[in-house]
Amino acid sequence: MSKRRGHENQAHRGGSEKRSRRRKHLYVVVDDWNKGFSIYKIDADGFDSYSDGEEDLTGAEGAAGRLPEPPAVRLESPGPDVPMFFTALGSKIFIVTDRRCGQTPALVFDTETAGLAIGPRVPAQLQCGFNVVVAADETLYAFSSPSYNKQDSFEVMSWAPTCLDQLDGYTRYPNEEAWSWKSLPAPPQPFDPYEIITSYALHPNGHTIFMTTSYRDRPSLKKSSYSFNTKNHAWRWHAWVLPFRGQGHFDSELDAWVGLHKDGYICSCRVASDSGSATPINLGLIQLDWQMGKNKLFRKDRERYVTASLTYMGRSKFCLVESVVREGVDKNYPFGDHCGCMLHMTVFGLKYNHKGELRTTNHQSTRSYVISKQRDEAFAPVAFWM
Repeated sequence: MSKRRGHENQAHRGGSEKRSRRRKHLYVVVDDWNKGFSIYKIDADGFDSYSDGEEDLTGAEGAAGRLPEPPAVRLESPGPDVPMFFTALGSKIFIVTDRRCGQTPALVFDTETAGLAIGPRVPAQLQCGFNVVVAADETLYAFSSPSYNKQDSFEVMSWAPTCLDQLDGYTRYPNEEAWSWKSLPAPPQPFDPYEIITSYALHPNGHTIFMTTSYRDRPSLKKSSYSFNTKNHAWRWHAWVLPFRGQGHFDSELDAWVGLHKDGYICSCRVASDSGSATPINLGLIQLDWQMGKNKLFRKDRERYVTASLTYMGRSKFCLVESVVREGVDKNYPFGDHCGCMLHMTVFGLKYNHKGELRTTNHQSTRSYVISKQRDEAFAPVAFWM
């Protein structure tokens, strides 16, 4: 594949030389205490390295450590079993403390200053939850799939000057900057309450968001593919499906999106054209050019697997975050304060070999931690590279 120099990193505010020289870390979010969540700052350079073909012993119980104390920040939930949501933009982590309640403001944690600020309240349209948030052009786009008694919604949050207005209980004056939400055109019909977004990716042009949906009760069965242009606010249908699950990350060296396949492998996918149909179109008419890596990255014991997520670190480098049940712990009752889970973090590179096949690079690094997990599969530990 030819190389394309595109927008490789998530959009972010600022961009000064001082910020670009700042050493980055992995900020890992876990539900490791009974009152809420913790964000840990981890140095990926301190991971244990091994070569392809060598046995990775860092996942063994005896080699596992503890997450570095104290955490960068600890967040107490508004109430028992209250769902919280985390996403990132530039150097900031946005925390929706209770996405079911519009009276609860979001929090903004700045990893550069360690400052914690109060952000805007979640719009009423998103109070039933949202499963996709995409950072593009210094803005966060949040999509809420429709529930059985509610319309779908598409909201955008950005930092910009405000008009004279009453926002979140405070008077905002002209030219005063603040984080604020506004509504965008929701997906056209036939997007219905029975489908959910199962995969999504940002085009390297920086302003086209692609998403593939599945049936709510059969997530492995693809239903439709859409795209949204953030410049002209136009929706389009597409005849193909994205092959990965969750978020796909564009890498310019590979000239492809990279994501997790449902079987535990890494897959790459040639970037699709941002053109599409203005009217509904059947799936399967076009197949995207994609391939799956040879090496399976998930841990071998699938019965003890809980969740996994993929973090993009730039320049064909990624971090796989896995949560699994510890050996000797009943896999049906691993949650609570008794350190029943392991957090495996593996940093690896990707490249195409001389045959054009996707392969992990020879050297990988990994680190494992013993953790408590409070909220079962409802929350997947996630890492942000910033």
